[in-house]
Amino acid sequence: MATNPYINLTNRHSEQDLVEDITVEVIQTMGQDCYYIPRKYFVIDKLFGEDPGSSFEKIYTVEMYIQSFRGFDGTDIITQFGIEIKDKITLLVARRRFKDQVTNHDPTVIRPREGDLIYFPLSKSLFEINFVEHENPLYPLGKLYSYQITAELFTYSYEKIATPNTSVNNPYTSTKGLSGSTIIPKNNILGTTAGINDVLQTEVQGYTYDPNDPFAVCDNT
Repeated sequence: MATNPYINLTNRHSEQDLVEDITVEVIQTMGQDCYYIPRKYFVIDKLFGEDPGSSFEKIYTVEMYIQSFRGFDGTDIITQFGIEIKDKITLLVARRRFKDQVTNHDPTVIRPREGDLIYFPLSKSLFEINFVEHENPLYPLGKLYSYQITAELFTYSYEKIATPNTSVNNPYTSTKGLSGSTIIPKNNILGTTAGINDVLQTEVQGYTYDPNDPFAVCDNT
């Protein structure tokens, strides 16, 4: 038996447009302006699926709704190197608005991508996208209207961050970690991993480390 030909809840474009308009309006009313920062790849390692030389040079403003409104998810871990904070956040962005604000300016980014960054102004934190759910909610009235983004606090690893927005770049500059790389946020301790411990920083001063030869002996100069 076929569905009722007189009542169709999955193919009425006027109703779909109405739901989409409401989705956009609710996110714009109850959401926050966030900054979407696409990752620029150069040479991807096919074994590990990453590009150590990737960079972040473009930035786009798009409103997002905070679904994890009770607080950041994740667990804080204390290790021998200091405290590691695994804050996670879940955001909702309208498909139409993402296309308007991002895709229309950069056709290569047709949807939020895993590995790209989101700057969350309220906590002044950079989050890396771990997963994008594109079917939630599941086809209301036969169409999809939003992306659900799950992101984790970004851990810096040699990437170049040089966006036009200096407030995004500044928290990740000029502080050296154990390996000599810039890994510690300067103005934002939310994403700090190894190196925030003052005693550890004092003890490692004078040691040299060559990132091109990670198995060499660290000399104390």
